[in-house]
Amino acid sequence: MMNLRPFFLGIVIVVSALTTQMVVAHDSINSEARKSYLAKLQEMHAVADSTAPATARAKAKYQIAVTLDELRELFNQDMISHGIVKGLETSLLLNELARTPEKLEASPKTGLYISHLQTYREAIKLDPKAPFIDHARYMLLKSHFYDSFADNPLTPFSQSKDELMEMIGLGEALLKSKHPLVSAEEVRFILGIHYLQAINQQVVPKDDGQKKFKRMVQELHKDFPQSLKLLTLEALAQ
Repeated sequence: MMNLRPFFLGIVIVVSALTTQMVVAHDSINSEARKSYLAKLQEMHAVADSTAPATARAKAKYQIAVTLDELRELFNQDMISHGIVKGLETSLLLNELARTPEKLEASPKTGLYISHLQTYREAIKLDPKAPFIDHARYMLLKSHFYDSFADNPLTPFSQSKDELMEMIGLGEALLKSKHPLVSAEEVRFILGIHYLQAINQQVVPKDDGQKKFKRMVQELHKDFPQSLKLLTLEALAQ
């Protein structure tokens, strides 16, 4: 088995282009930016916890989750590069978040900050037909996956069969998504690994799982022939 840690850590530290706004670099976080993030989260949290229509509360929860994912990517870049969150204002922001419902928790396994998956789930439940829901489902799929392991995605820390089937269902539904922030390459990659997990955990019949996995690999070859994710899938399947 090839050493997959550098590949996956490289993915983690890349600032995602699939969020509603790009995160500013840690050396650009100043007092105004820090206060703006906190005020934005406080405002959205007030809507999410209000008696506003379900559509408004769903959007607020989605925006909270996306904003927190932007910030955790920022913090995790520092954690991977330096072992600590660097910069006075960035550190202050992390500490101030710790006193709010939006506190970011670090994984005891990796030391990296993990996503608020439940917030995505709540947004999806409140308004499953909202225009942003495919992106919420995508972020739930992606964040669950990258938070679930350290070196080898075939050995997640603690993924129940129900969670695995939930993620497979999300991934399969997203195969048809036309949302501009949903990466078809990423969905197929994650889904392919979940099929291998399902085979290993005997969640699906081996033949069915292998057919679905091969289809994901074939589609990646067809649509993304230069994708490095193909090398990873092929290595994991060995």
